[in-house]
Amino acid sequence: MTGCLEKDFVFQFKNGSQKSCLTVPLRLPLECSARDLRGRLVAAHNLPCYVEDELLHQLEEFIAVETSKLQDENAENSLKALETGGKSAEDKAEIWAQAFARECTRYSDPEAANKDHQFAMTYHALIHSSALETLLNLEHTYAVANGDVINHRENARKNLEDKQHQEMESAMQGLGVTHTDEQVNTLAQKHFDSTQKLEVQWDHEVCNLQTTQRDEYREWVRQVHQDMEHSNGNRTTIQRIRAMSDAVDKGSDDNNEPEEQPRLEESFTIHLGAQMKTMHNIRLMRAHPLDLCRHKPNKIGGTKPQRLQTALSLYSNTLCGLVLLVDNRVNAYTGIKRDFSSACQQSTDFHFPALQDQFSSIQEDLVRANSCRMARQAAREEEEENGSSGSADSEKSKSKSFSDLNRLQAGDFYITRHSNLAEVHVVFHLVADDSLRSTNINARNPTILGLRSILKVACRHDILTLTVPLLLVHEMGEEMTVQWCLKRAELIFKCIKGFMMEMASWGGTESRTIQFMVPEGISDEMFHQFSNMLPQIFRVSTPLDLSKAK
Repeated sequence: MTGCLEKDFVFQFKNGSQKSCLTVPLRLPLECSARDLRGRLVAAHNLPCYVEDELLHQLEEFIAVETSKLQDENAENSLKALETGGKSAEDKAEIWAQAFARECTRYSDPEAANKDHQFAMTYHALIHSSALETLLNLEHTYAVANGDVINHRENARKNLEDKQHQEMESAMQGLGVTHTDEQVNTLAQKHFDSTQKLEVQWDHEVCNLQTTQRDEYREWVRQVHQDMEHSNGNRTTIQRIRAMSDAVDKGSDDNNEPEEQPRLEESFTIHLGAQMKTMHNIRLMRAHPLDLCRHKPNKIGGTKPQRLQTALSLYSNTLCGLVLLVDNRVNAYTGIKRDFSSACQQSTDFHFPALQDQFSSIQEDLVRANSCRMARQAAREEEEENGSSGSADSEKSKSKSFSDLNRLQAGDFYITRHSNLAEVHVVFHLVADDSLRSTNINARNPTILGLRSILKVACRHDILTLTVPLLLVHEMGEEMTVQWCLKRAELIFKCIKGFMMEMASWGGTESRTIQFMVPEGISDEMFHQFSNMLPQIFRVSTPLDLSKAK
């Protein structure tokens, strides 16, 4: 290898009245530490224990001196190669400057911003200008068009399911008379193929529509931003933008959307810390987690305050996050994951990749992360068992590792980013298992530790509002009695309080909002019990009534 050198290390020591000498060839620069090398030499040559300190001292001295000589020699050879080269001093200086700039980011030129970064800067400038209304009305128009296609897809799917149900029911009634088992199986396969074909057809149409909307929206944002920069706030340009807002098609005047029911909420202001107190907001609400995600645009136009706030804070340090409890697979096929995917498809995401694209990227990272996790686990087990493992156990471990590479463990979470949801920018998909339905969980439960990691990530990445399921479930079950709910709520309240007090060591000193969400099946009486419990755990601010002050 270029720049390496082999040197003999000589170590002399006394073994009683007899003098001994150890000569070992060493390849410099050394790839391991002197302490590790000392251990290898003692084990390989059966050296007495009383010479270990002296051996380490001489090794460190030998390595330091010889490595310095080798580096000086390599530097001299490099300088001679530069002097004897055919390039001029100016060319050599230019090469050195470029290499130094590439090595030290302090002196390197800023990288050219990619299209996504440029669009983010443009959008942030435009959403905080007079073009705000126009921008949101355009998003509203695209959302209505996308929602119409989604509704057509659902209608087509329902019609096909009804038709197939009638055909299958007729075939089962005539089984053995007009239809044989083979014909019924063929009919079932035909229905499956028809369903898959319909799904692919409509998914392709929705994807094409959203891609077209995304390109048109980005081009529109770019052109309007250029016009505003060239006009320098000219009144004519502002009036033209407002005219464009009036010209945007806001859909039909019919508003058949049902009115939203008000949420049951209660807010508190708390203080944490003994000396350096920080103030935070705690909100207790009864709702479904997807109510924070679903954005139902009004047919007559207009923007809801929550959606307006979400758009204004998209590229800011006041982001909003939601914790969603999911299973150990990264997909959107079942349960609340499927409903969440449907909410994401209701409108086009103009800023971030589609949900399925984010899932694909997460799945690739998951395989690599699980491979590292399995390697560390295997090394730890090998160290504990001193390498004594049978072939059968090894094969079993390999098969288990292969099946677990694509799955998460309880307490793991993955993050998706969104710009088209109602009140959420970031969604933490936290993996939970059936142990959460037990009454015996404690603060060391993997899911609760996952909440701690989520709060740590939120603290370090400007997510100031975080919504957490208080009972660690999204829907009520038969086993969830009053005592079960009160015990679980007390545990989560205390754990979150402890995690929030740790935020000072994580670098989070800003005022934050933690929203505890309880399932919709909770009664008003239970909700008020949670509300009364919260001030007993958190230090709630006491308001001062100035009207009674004298």
